[in-house]
Amino acid sequence: MVEIKEFIKGDLNALWNINRNAFRKSLKKEIFEEFKQLVENSVGKVIFLESEIIGAIFLTEKEKGTFKVEKMFICPKYQNRGLGYFLVTHLNEEDEGIKKIELEVNECSLKTKKFCEKMKREL
Repeated sequence: MVEIKEFIKGDLNALWNINRNAFRKSLKKEIFEEFKQLVENSVGKVIFLESEIIGAIFLTEKEKGTFKVEKMFICPKYQNRGLGYFLVTHLNEEDEGIKKIELEVNECSLKTKKFCEKMKREL
């Protein structure tokens, strides 16, 4: 069963490890303190599969009800199963304060670009 829950500080280390694995081939290397600062200053939603943390999304509010995706990642072994799509499309159901979501392509991977292009058509 897939669940979306609010980020709590106890999730930080597990999410850091998933983030590193999800972006290990990325050109930009992130350090833990940068990740921690982003996570703690964003609205965070964590995705669970059978009680296991498998990814997250972190957003910042640009204006009332409009949020920008700052970071989103899914554990590599669960990628390409529609979980990222599920996460983005169900945010407004999980949180009444989220009315609109904006995506930008920051990563250089083709997979990330394709996902963002697909999501932009859906949102």
